[in-house]
Amino acid sequence: MICIPIMAHDNHDALKKMAEATPLADILELRLDLMETFDLKEIIRSAPKPVVVTYRSKKEGGQGKADYGTRVRYLMAAIKAGADFVDVEYSLPLDHRSRIFQDRGGTGIIISRHCLYETPIEENLRGLLRNMTATGADIVKIVTQAKTPEDNLRVLGLLSMAKKLGVKIIAFCMGPHGRISRIACTLMGGYLTFASLDTGQESASGQIPAIEMRKILGALSL
Repeated sequence: MICIPIMAHDNHDALKKMAEATPLADILELRLDLMETFDLKEIIRSAPKPVVVTYRSKKEGGQGKADYGTRVRYLMAAIKAGADFVDVEYSLPLDHRSRIFQDRGGTGIIISRHCLYETPIEENLRGLLRNMTATGADIVKIVTQAKTPEDNLRVLGLLSMAKKLGVKIIAFCMGPHGRISRIACTLMGGYLTFASLDTGQESASGQIPAIEMRKILGALSL
């Protein structure tokens, strides 16, 4: 599946970009940390595809500067509004994370960790996957920065481990060297990959435009 991040200033902008993304996306990610104003009820009610609501902190590669309590309020509001998924950063303190997990209702939780500057060694990656799986999230997301092409192999290796653990996973590398993992991850059993709405609208380094990603995955799919 392909998830297209929606980077918008306000509701009008978000709904416009969601409509543009619909023919290419399976899932849409609403990036609250990039929005100046938003009405989650309107956006989620009007969304043409399933929605992941994300507030990405600067620590994890986003632009969000809100305190922990505010971030939790945003995600709880998304749950109340009927979001299909919320993205909960693993770095969020446990007492704040617990509030979201306890009151998630029918909304799925993606527990995420972004290693912005490197790809950890295999032992550390595997330990991280075990710990994140233990949170009880529906999906684990581990994204690293690829400094060499070989870094992709360590991250993609998490896909088979996740299958053994019985957890859905999103795992790939960022950066120019990480593009191959963005393509390979879903072909190898990952839950989804991210692709930009268009060139210049990337939410992270190495994202491939969705129209190109569709063509590549279509050519490689069995």
